[in-house]
Amino acid sequence: MMKTKSLPKFTSAALALLLALGATLTVFAAGFDYSKSYLLRDEADLYPGADYDNIKEKLDSVGKQTGWQVAVVTTENNVSSSRMDTYYNNYYDNNRSFFQSDSVMFVIDNASGNRIIITHGAAEQYFTDARMSEMKNALKPFLSGNDMLNAAYTFADKTLEFYQEGVPLNGTYENHVEGTESEDDRLKRENKLLYVLTRWGWLMGLIGLAAGGIFAGVNVGRYKFNGKSGTYDLRENSSMKLVDSQDVFLHKHTTSTTISSGSSSGGSKGGGSSSHGSSGSF
Repeated sequence: MMKTKSLPKFTSAALALLLALGATLTVFAAGFDYSKSYLLRDEADLYPGADYDNIKEKLDSVGKQTGWQVAVVTTENNVSSSRMDTYYNNYYDNNRSFFQSDSVMFVIDNASGNRIIITHGAAEQYFTDARMSEMKNALKPFLSGNDMLNAAYTFADKTLEFYQEGVPLNGTYENHVEGTESEDDRLKRENKLLYVLTRWGWLMGLIGLAAGGIFAGVNVGRYKFNGKSGTYDLRENSSMKLVDSQDVFLHKHTTSTTISSGSSSGGSKGGGSSSHGSSGSF
């Protein structure tokens, strides 16, 4: 009789391995939570455990008081200082499924060591050049000391402070970046099917013509030389007397509608971005 005592040991070992792998995946999974009032995406895993929950609660509180989405994003994208503004504004544009129109976003690119603050919508007018500088000066000591927890708290506190102080009467806004979303990007965001048709319709037409030509060629080849022997001579064995005739003309009416893009013709076809405020990389 076959012994099966080793089976429970194998099963226990396999179960233990699966549990260990599951625990590892849980520990190293990047935190990501958002709502209309806050967003916390910790891809660089700078806020483990209770720190993550505490920051999320802080951002949510400030967001509800300001009416903006207050966001902290950490990444490992290794973006250079000169590209931070364009890269992370496009990051915002390309992820509008969870970013809100009125937002303040603090980005920490852990791989490059660069940071940036980007504002959108109603929040822009509160962040003048002077206030952007004030925010950066408040954050730098914590960032230099690698105290990312207090850096996030300070970002939230200063955001609420600027909101409570109101829009400055004589503030300057050199930090504002005016951008126009490209026509391709706008169409891709609003109507993906129409985007595919306008971008690849010509290729689909060529494929259709080629497929039609192949189909016709195959069928002509199949019947061109078949059935010639022993065929029935219709002309010699039939007659037709035409007693009446009537021509029926078919009329086809077509209408066309021009679809307006809803944007100015000045939009470039390259990679554009939305208007926003920016602290610049620091």
